[in-house]
Amino acid sequence: MDPGEFQLGPIKCSTHTIPQLLDELRVLLRDRAIQGRTILCVNAHIFNLAWSDTALREALNRARIVTADGVGILLASRIAGVRIAERCNMTEAFRAFLQSDAMPPSRGVLLGLTEDEARVAAREMEQMSAHCRIVQVLSGYLDETEYARLFESLGDVDFIFIGMGTPRTERISQIASAVCPQPIVWGIGGGTIKIFAGTMKEAPLFWRRYGLQWLHRLCSDPLGLWTRYLIGIPLFFCRILKAACQARRS
Repeated sequence: MDPGEFQLGPIKCSTHTIPQLLDELRVLLRDRAIQGRTILCVNAHIFNLAWSDTALREALNRARIVTADGVGILLASRIAGVRIAERCNMTEAFRAFLQSDAMPPSRGVLLGLTEDEARVAAREMEQMSAHCRIVQVLSGYLDETEYARLFESLGDVDFIFIGMGTPRTERISQIASAVCPQPIVWGIGGGTIKIFAGTMKEAPLFWRRYGLQWLHRLCSDPLGLWTRYLIGIPLFFCRILKAACQARRS
């Protein structure tokens, strides 16, 4: 296993901070021959889904980088005997990428939500970035075979940004990387596109700084998200403790 990775139960996770992730992106942009060009993330919810979803586990474990997106992953890493300097939230990492003045010029394709929402988000992204141009947007609701066909017809792009739910983001990222081995396939998250499109309110800076986005989302949509957080978070830590005990016995 790479020195920047550790095993979190059945899933690998990276110790990348946001600056380290940006450094990795610069390396991949400079050398398109480097293989393994998919970037995904894991949080408590994704971990719970991957616990019983073999295809999702495979997609995560085959990615180049799987960042510690949530504060729960940071706490779980300590149970696993690893200390991560800070979490690498995908929305914040993507914003840091757009605002970086050390990135070379790049061209990207954006997939997620409706095509109209993606177009609004793309305009906001381009206004924020002096180096990244979104050259095409695609709906997040197409059939998987349609994505494969569209990926085959892509021109020379550096990024395929994907923002859907899990496990669809991970599944489409595998199709993208198989059809287009040179672009960086980056699962930026559906929430990221919603924030840029203005259809979801981002947690205030204070909440983000202390890893409380989950609580902000729960307060915003308690009926829709209570099972994910109020049941999912305790279940996540039970599974982490179970995996840690099994690792020690082996």
